[in-house]
Amino acid sequence: LTPVSSAVSNGGQAAPCWLIVDPRGRFAYTANAGGSSISGFAIGNDGKLTLLTPDGRTGDLGTGAQPLDIDFGGGGRFLYVLKNGTGTIGAFAVNTSGTLIPLADTPGLIANAGFMGLVAF
Repeated sequence: LTPVSSAVSNGGQAAPCWLIVDPRGRFAYTANAGGSSISGFAIGNDGKLTLLTPDGRTGDLGTGAQPLDIDFGGGGRFLYVLKNGTGTIGAFAVNTSGTLIPLADTPGLIANAGFMGLVAF
């Protein structure tokens, strides 16, 4: 294996921790625990990553979201995020360009309970 790049900027979003690649291998997303955001990247044919939005906030999760995990559902058409800080599951529709359209959150978790892990279908 040969690294394509040693580091990739996420536009200054804080604490990128969880990363997922869409089922077709075209886009990658990080959940930024300190920035309450999702950063999206296009994956080039050569493996290089390019931010989908210049500021790195492809998906805004709202103040205090503290995302702890992400997963795809619907064959990659939806991106879900465990929002520990608000006790909800956030949802986005994924455009063919990789950009994200926010959908309604699903409530029911205890905020700041430290839940870990997320599985979506």
